Amino acid sequence: MTTFALRIDEKLQLRQLQVSDADELFMLTEENRDYLRKWLPWLDRTKKPIDTQNFIQSIRDQFNNTEGFVAAIEFENHIIGVIGFNEIDWYNRIGYIGYWLASSNQGKGIITTSCQRIINHSFTNLGLNRLVITCASENKPSRAVPERLGFKHEGTAREAEWLYDHFVDHEIYALLRCDWEQKAA
Repeated sequence: MTTFALRIDEKLQLRQLQVSDADELFMLTEENRDYLRKWLPWLDRTKKPIDTQNFIQSIRDQFNNTEGFVAAIEFENHIIGVIGFNEIDWYNRIGYIGYWLASSNQGKGIITTSCQRIINHSFTNLGLNRLVITCASENKPSRAVPERLGFKHEGTAREAEWLYDHFVDHEIYALLRCDWEQKAA
């Protein structure tokens, strides 16, 4: 089975989630449940460690089928969030990035730095041409990430996601390889 890891610095790395991470990731989810529930629709389906274990197995299968990947964001050997591709459309060479981070680690640039590493890997190693990040319109911290990274705002998808008891609009951001190359030059 293939593995995935990207070192960012001496304390921070992105690495493939292992089934053995289920308890730690579940506890992180539990500790951040109220915070995460405001923007993420899957919390009510994650009630026990086995739910997290099943999630990890499904994303490992997704990785092995080259349909995407989700990595642990690990700081000083502790999982503090996740990031990766919810989906990769290989035919059109598009990656759809998703992420979440424990509330105690917000505002430190960790998601922005992690996204930058994923972006570089996507264009340099995976041969993708377009990266997409969608965020709930009212989720200002999440929207700030693609804006900082030079993604272009392409529009609003109205009522794009059912979030427990209401629909939320999504803002759509995209970065093209040519934009990334121009910025790097």
